Amino acid sequence: MKFIVKPFSEILIKSKPVRKKYLSFLQTNCNLAFKKIDNSIKAKFFWDRQEIIVWKQLDSFQYNSLITTLSRMPWIESFLEVIEQNFDSINDIFEKASGYYQNDIENKSFVVRVRRSWNHSFSSIDAERYVWWWLLQRSKNSKVNLKNPDIVINIEIKDDKVYLVKNKFIWIWWYPVWTQDKVISLISGWFDSWVSTYSMIKRWCKVDYLFFNLGWVAHELWVKQVANYIWKNFSSWYKAKFITINFQEIVSHIVKDLDHKYRWIILKRLFLMAADILAKENNYYAIVKWDSLWQVSSQTLKNLFVIDKASETLVLRPLISFNKQEIINDSMKIWTYEFACNMPEYCAVISDKPATWAKLENVLNEEKKFDFSLLEKAINNKKIQFIDEVLEKEVSWDIEIETCHIVWQNEIIIDVREEQKSQENPLIIEWFNILKLPFFDLEFEFPNLDQTKTYLFYCNKWMISKNQAILLKNKWFKNIKIFKPVLTDTWCRIKTWK
Repeated sequence: MKFIVKPFSEILIKSKPVRKKYLSFLQTNCNLAFKKIDNSIKAKFFWDRQEIIVWKQLDSFQYNSLITTLSRMPWIESFLEVIEQNFDSINDIFEKASGYYQNDIENKSFVVRVRRSWNHSFSSIDAERYVWWWLLQRSKNSKVNLKNPDIVINIEIKDDKVYLVKNKFIWIWWYPVWTQDKVISLISGWFDSWVSTYSMIKRWCKVDYLFFNLGWVAHELWVKQVANYIWKNFSSWYKAKFITINFQEIVSHIVKDLDHKYRWIILKRLFLMAADILAKENNYYAIVKWDSLWQVSSQTLKNLFVIDKASETLVLRPLISFNKQEIINDSMKIWTYEFACNMPEYCAVISDKPATWAKLENVLNEEKKFDFSLLEKAINNKKIQFIDEVLEKEVSWDIEIETCHIVWQNEIIIDVREEQKSQENPLIIEWFNILKLPFFDLEFEFPNLDQTKTYLFYCNKWMISKNQAILLKNKWFKNIKIFKPVLTDTWCRIKTWK
């Protein structure tokens, strides 16, 4: 079995040394990816093409894996599955094509397409005409249709070899990975961050991943799953790193002590400060962010200017001019759409009426209230994993958490929403006191509560309470349920054990 790979045309017009270098990168990338399928698959490059040789018969799973791998390999414009044979004359080419295609074209229309290189006594058009003429003489009820044939017979002629094409695959065309330097991409898990990450992979960068955990165990696990998927499908030949920095204490501090207008801007500045430190320590040449100009109220040009002042490292925003629909369309192309649809927007918890035209001096004055020792602590406690190891020994998201609608004796409801959300839409239960403990303090304060009681976590959409329940369940606390009352209006009136 053999495949001929057609490289991205922009590579072929480069100088011979550059072209040779890039083809060498492609060969390395292919062989690294093929090791995961079967060691019998080898890539070899020539000046104008790449040949993939399979030295043994593949089963259907291995064959499909090979097709998928080649389809998602940077720098490949198209590739052909071919049968390679030697030939002596143009009639020899016809005989070999007749033996392979004769039965397929009976009672059908067809056309012959020939691509040829090297010096021969005939042209490509001569070969096309010769082959289809004699195929017509030998076939029953067949005809030639140049515009809309039932079957297209593709033949490649190179030197003294003819390649009869079994299948042709056309896909994306990128530069090969490793022709540019390392960048670190900030990822949130939603549509934007995956498309921005993908954009840098296809522009020949080596991409590592940086995730700021705002206190959601399920969110981190979900993001790791999608990051692993992106890496496995689009850049598995580069052993990327996944860096996690826990921002839970920082979020708690921001929500409690900083003006709500500047919370989101300052949090993004802290993201960049942390990324800037990592970039300098690990020789990243750029930080990749997912911002799109004016997509949300905080992403104005003035706000982005203020945010970027927090970093000395170059900040790249591949999606800066994209609208939301364009981003969603691209997420469908790279198959991350379904992942993102099921992922809540966690950052919204601190994005409360943010300033849209913030002034740098105002942000810096508000930032003086921030305790930067928390940022230093978070960076020092960062977790670095190779991307192929991120799903090993991770906290499970599939833990069963009991959901209840009625409060019984010895049970206490904890409203895990932040104070402002709790005041806007209060939870009131007749004859029952409710403990208010915001989610960002819950992990730290819960061990100090009376553990002989059972605690029911409550929030509006159940996602925050579920995340906190899973986090504490994984720390061996068993006295936890999720409280999901039946709401009849803005007030919650239910029966308790009384």
